[in-house]
Amino acid sequence: MKRIYLSTILFSLFLLAIPLQFSKSYGADPIYIGLMAPMTGDYAEYGMFFKQGMEVAIEQVNKAGGIKGRIIEIMVGDSRADPKEAALVAQKFVTNPKIIAVIGDFTSSCAMAAAPIYESAQMVQISPSSSHPEFTKLGRFMFRNTPTQEYEAPFLAKWAVKDLGKKRVATIYIKNDWGLSTNKYFVETAKSLGAEVLAQEAFLPGEKDYTAILTKIKNTNPELLYLGAMYSETALITTQMKKMHFQPVMMGCTAIFSPKLIELAGDAVEGILANALYFPEFDRPEVKNFTKAFVEKNKKEPNNFAALAYDSMNILIYSMKNTDLDRAKMRDVIASLKNFPGATGAATFIGGDVVKEYGKIMVKNGKWAAYKP
Repeated sequence: MKRIYLSTILFSLFLLAIPLQFSKSYGADPIYIGLMAPMTGDYAEYGMFFKQGMEVAIEQVNKAGGIKGRIIEIMVGDSRADPKEAALVAQKFVTNPKIIAVIGDFTSSCAMAAAPIYESAQMVQISPSSSHPEFTKLGRFMFRNTPTQEYEAPFLAKWAVKDLGKKRVATIYIKNDWGLSTNKYFVETAKSLGAEVLAQEAFLPGEKDYTAILTKIKNTNPELLYLGAMYSETALITTQMKKMHFQPVMMGCTAIFSPKLIELAGDAVEGILANALYFPEFDRPEVKNFTKAFVEKNKKEPNNFAALAYDSMNILIYSMKNTDLDRAKMRDVIASLKNFPGATGAATFIGGDVVKEYGKIMVKNGKWAAYKP
């Protein structure tokens, strides 16, 4: 479902007209990796977790001597979850000779708006979280470290309909590239499994009052409500649902897995279900090692997005170790990776997309916990 707004495409193409000038001679200076993410605004927590996850990986490699005797540092660009801002950040990054690769963005809309600029500069852009199917089709230098909505949303729909036996479902979703995509694939799969989709209600980014659309959904009496939303929006939606005494089974995706959700919504999100590639209770050595290192450094538990950024950074570290730090050559190393170990599972890239398996989690007794039927 390709829905990048024409104005954003034209803006990115305009930026591409600015000459790209950089040297491949980096001297003894630090190696810089760009982080393009929302560092301010409603989605700032996602950007902060990206940064903190990257910092854990960077600290580990720097303590071991760095890359070819040089330390790694992060250069941050705040996209503010705005596609036009993301394009501006991308232009700054590709024209900076010190930056050799980029992690970001968080949202699919921002990642896709910046992609033509990175592609033109032959700079790797690896997004820990962009799940819109079109993202990696925008160029050879685009990679994602999370499965697409073509996989994630059907996984959730199968859980809802097949495993939980919910045949009357409804959806509420944010009206942007990502939200339209997750809703589309959830609804298609739910219907294919025999469920009746009673309502599909979209809301605009930045909306705060969901009473009207929640009333419409409540009147259809669904057994389960799928929320195609981030944690901040989910907190508002579920709090308003509680006030309305609207209590279907609630299900979200990886985007809602954050301690902030519980902090903001309290018992309104008790029992909510979600998927995750990483959870501290998952029994794998990579999970335990990352969790320990993150907690020691940040004095708090990481979430799915910190782990995805940590793994994305380690993928870039591997590519740097196996090239002469040339932007274009790093792309070929990443494209050839198979079963690369990480806190979010082993990564194999096919056409820029990653193959990984999800786990299931839920809010239980006011805390995130591994889901147990």
